Amino acid sequence: MCGINGFNFVDKNLLKQMNDSLNHRGPEEAGTFFYQKKVSLGHRRLAIIDLSSKGSQPMSYTHKGEKVTIVFNGEIYNFQEVRKELKKKGYEFKSDSDTEVVLASYIEWGKNCVNKFNGMWAFCIYDPQKKILFLSRDRVGKKPLYYYFDGNKFIFSSEIKGILKHKTKRELNPESIDLYFSLGFIPSPYSIYKNIQKLEQRQSLIFDLAKKEIQKEYYYDWPNFNPKKNKKNLKKEFDSLMVDSVKLRMISDVPLGAFLSGGLDSSTIVNYVKKFTKDLNTYSIGFEGKYDESPNINITKNHFQTNHHHKYFKEEDFKKELKNIFEYYDEPFSDPSMFPTKFLTKFAKEKLTVCLSGDGGDEIFGGYPRYKIAYQMEILRKIPKLFRKILLKIVLNAKIKEGLRLSLLSKDKFYSEARDNFYKPEITKEMLSDKLKGCLRKTNGNLVEAIRLMDIYLYTLPDNFLAKVDRASMANSLEVRCPFLDYRIIEYSMKLPTKYKVSFFKEKTFFREIISQFLPKKIINQKKKGFTPPINSWIQKEEYSKEISKAINELAKAKILSKKWIAFYNKEIFTTDSLVSNNYKIRLFLFWYWWKYWTK
Repeated sequence: MCGINGFNFVDKNLLKQMNDSLNHRGPEEAGTFFYQKKVSLGHRRLAIIDLSSKGSQPMSYTHKGEKVTIVFNGEIYNFQEVRKELKKKGYEFKSDSDTEVVLASYIEWGKNCVNKFNGMWAFCIYDPQKKILFLSRDRVGKKPLYYYFDGNKFIFSSEIKGILKHKTKRELNPESIDLYFSLGFIPSPYSIYKNIQKLEQRQSLIFDLAKKEIQKEYYYDWPNFNPKKNKKNLKKEFDSLMVDSVKLRMISDVPLGAFLSGGLDSSTIVNYVKKFTKDLNTYSIGFEGKYDESPNINITKNHFQTNHHHKYFKEEDFKKELKNIFEYYDEPFSDPSMFPTKFLTKFAKEKLTVCLSGDGGDEIFGGYPRYKIAYQMEILRKIPKLFRKILLKIVLNAKIKEGLRLSLLSKDKFYSEARDNFYKPEITKEMLSDKLKGCLRKTNGNLVEAIRLMDIYLYTLPDNFLAKVDRASMANSLEVRCPFLDYRIIEYSMKLPTKYKVSFFKEKTFFREIISQFLPKKIINQKKKGFTPPINSWIQKEEYSKEISKAINELAKAKILSKKWIAFYNKEIFTTDSLVSNNYKIRLFLFWYWWKYWTK
């Protein structure tokens, strides 16, 4: 796990500045590579596999006269298997690192090498024979990769701050601002700046050094929904995949542990980790009062007899984190759980360098309430449209009324109009509607599966929850691995019938059935709880209300927010007291803090 930088010219001082800006991603070593006046590559190392100098980067590899050089961030979990295949083809290796395997794979299979890998990655390979830079981002989008191109200069980095070391314009992108305020994050390919983009999940980029041209392509796509109904076989396949996924993610030359929230997903991961080690350190963060989940955490840690470590995240911790968190989240981000996540990873780093997480379990097995709502909508759709309209006017129950309203929408409007009834700019509507239409095609019109796939492509994973964990963990030089996000398990989820994911009243139906073999009943039967700090309660205090008022005024004066957003906040948000309106207040509050940190 590391930080990578580079550009298509040579400037040793600039590359050092870029490397220094990513010190937190790899505090152990800084490396550079220069070729004539054409290429500069930089690397910050956090050593996980092969701690010797043989694993240092930038790394070069030569085979039959062909030499290539790489800067690589991530882990290829199946590198030992790929190395065996390459050895049979005559390749030799000097190190025990996965980095060397990536280089040899590129020489053997070219740009298609990425299809051989099971892991998380963002890398750049310099190929002097073809005179190209070859960049790639993993299938799920766990590792970030930003780039800048003005027709002449091509610059890339693991984080925006690396690119900002160059004298590039810091012009905010109004479309990105619209996306942030309507989604809470900025999805690929956008970044907060007009001239900086993110490489998307499943995407590779080739930069032609001679022609100064970019080509991008998707090297992979998730399979179409193709349900199988044999429960016995599906259970066996689940267990086999989980054992192998966890086993691969436990390959490490540094201390390894796991996060444990007491929920279904993290508890399941701990169960499988315990198959390979008796001595396991687990970590959790709690919140006081009604947000406290320590009873469930205690049940699970006692059940598995882990060496458990627990801390409470309090309001004073939140205030401390506010002062420096945007050094690491260098574009606007509004998920308030980024604060306790950063706090948790700092806590875990006291003993560990690698931690396994339950991220992805909800997307894979149907854990979000919106999947259940979509399932209910599909049932309501069976009632003739005219009767649904009549019922909508008659019923008094708010939940039923909302369900009837949603059932009258076309399926592709679910995200663009149904997620909440508040203002959404056209770019957000178009992006969500277009993506959902594509997902509906891949799932034969099944709304539940389309929404779930949409989360994997866009809404929750790549630039949202995974970005949150990447920035928080790398701020503390901690590598986080997610067994549920093994691409084979996501492919497996496309074989699970919808009714195995949700019913009219429950989420994760089949998953709960499977894990009932090894988890306590109280854990299995619990309702979905997000990793959410009580910021919604804190932000209602007068001190924060004053700051939020100041934020809207300053952003309006600086012409950062459009007139529509200002009107929306004044009319809908500041006059409403609800969970959704509080979420919008948090978006404004955190955007303002980011803006003050990076642009004032």
